[in-house]
Amino acid sequence: MNLLDRLLIEIGYCYIWLIGKTSKIIIKNSQIHDELRRSNSPVIYALWHGRQIFLIWAHKCEGIGLLISRSKDGELIAKVAEKFGYRVVRGSTSRGGVESLFSLIEDAKEGNVIAFTPDGPRGPQRIVKPGVLITAQKSGLPIIPVAYSAKRKYIVRHWDEFHIPYPFNKVSVCHGNPVYVKENDSLEEKSKELKIAMDEITAEADGIISNE
Repeated sequence: MNLLDRLLIEIGYCYIWLIGKTSKIIIKNSQIHDELRRSNSPVIYALWHGRQIFLIWAHKCEGIGLLISRSKDGELIAKVAEKFGYRVVRGSTSRGGVESLFSLIEDAKEGNVIAFTPDGPRGPQRIVKPGVLITAQKSGLPIIPVAYSAKRKYIVRHWDEFHIPYPFNKVSVCHGNPVYVKENDSLEEKSKELKIAMDEITAEADGIISNE
């Protein structure tokens, strides 16, 4: 890794630390989510690709496993995530997909918390790909939809409308009710159910901030 990459990793780490330390955070969770976490029950978090940054801070130092692409950008993101206490599995649905998905399934079966961006890394936006559903089905863990919204942010005009929050901000973080995927469930139907749940929790986070 060259000097520029090392510098970018430190800048990314400091930026997330700054927005986390200087922002007023409003948390609204479902009762079921809080009960699961109080009992230390493992879960699978699902968040849209465009709403990642602040959630790295919100779930720091929890040892959550992340699937991050093997691209150059993915390498930098992985290093930043590791500095916040995340465990990283490299791969995606397009590169190293089967191997990395198998690793996450085994990780989940061992009782570890993991997280997915079901529409990443290339979209389409807010369309649930099957990886998260298969992992939930094989592990038996519930999928918890999670989202954040920031009062002040820059939105990258890209396929995922990536949100970059500013420091000294107001940020809402919301976790919804779990979605379970049983052995005989239709993945197509569960994909629709999870999308609705994720869209609803994202709208809830946006609504909290719009009323601030």
